[in-house]
Amino acid sequence: MLVLALDTATPASTAALVEVTADGLRGVAERRTVDPRAHGERLAPEIEATLAEAGARPGDLGAIVAGLGPGPFTGLRVGLATAASMAQALGIPAYGVCSLDALGRAAGPGRVLVATDARRREVYFATYLDGVRVTGPQVARPAEVAAAVVRAGAAATSRARNSAATEAAALAESETIEAATALAGADAARVAAALARAEADDLIGQATARDDGVDLTGRESAEQPLGLHGLVDRAAGEGALKYGDQFGVPVEEHLLYPPGAALVALAAGRIRDGAPGEQLTPLYLRRPDAVEPSGRKPVLT
Repeated sequence: MLVLALDTATPASTAALVEVTADGLRGVAERRTVDPRAHGERLAPEIEATLAEAGARPGDLGAIVAGLGPGPFTGLRVGLATAASMAQALGIPAYGVCSLDALGRAAGPGRVLVATDARRREVYFATYLDGVRVTGPQVARPAEVAAAVVRAGAAATSRARNSAATEAAALAESETIEAATALAGADAARVAAALARAEADDLIGQATARDDGVDLTGRESAEQPLGLHGLVDRAAGEGALKYGDQFGVPVEEHLLYPPGAALVALAAGRIRDGAPGEQLTPLYLRRPDAVEPSGRKPVLT
């Protein structure tokens, strides 16, 4: 099946053709233009050129995959509107994938930070382990990325710890009640149950007090890394290249924009299964600048 991949979540507009078979993928053609102000003018000619290079027509397409961002509103909507309208006109499914995930997958093994330029001196970012997203996507200033990665990881650890503490407390309570009932009857069991619940609350409270990697109980301390060293091995994306001096890790300079083949690979399972098309909902991580007026202003006549 011939699949068209589109992405306009970064300063680059990308159109690619990928053949999806039962056991793999094959890149057929790809066009990319890096111009953050020309997505609307560049994308359609890129699609036409890509199809021409492959000797294909729009009617030969079996599906469309679009990068959902995160990205700036103006550029991102060009790719999503194009993908949705083409899919509807051709009667084929459209699938959405996170644009950062395509970079993370293409980066391959290891711990990787993917960062794209969010403008306003910020980046959209996520972290990956062997191509699978671990944290994100988020938006932050480059100097704040390391702290955000630490918080995300600590919160996940804290949730797991709280869950484990709850299960352990429930088991302890059950065992205490069972033992007390066997030894001293139901009245003693009720007293034991109250004591067990108090112990359970203490266990859960201790775990919760360590939320975000900070021990509020004074029982242990956790040192927070000051940079990305030890958190990731390298970085990819044009945001990583732009702010590489602040991240302080090696940058994959050949991997700045989402590759079309990686976009399709992320949706390959749905494509092979013949899953129905999806609504292409953009990943906007910031609130729009425009706001609805709070009320009518009085006007003198």
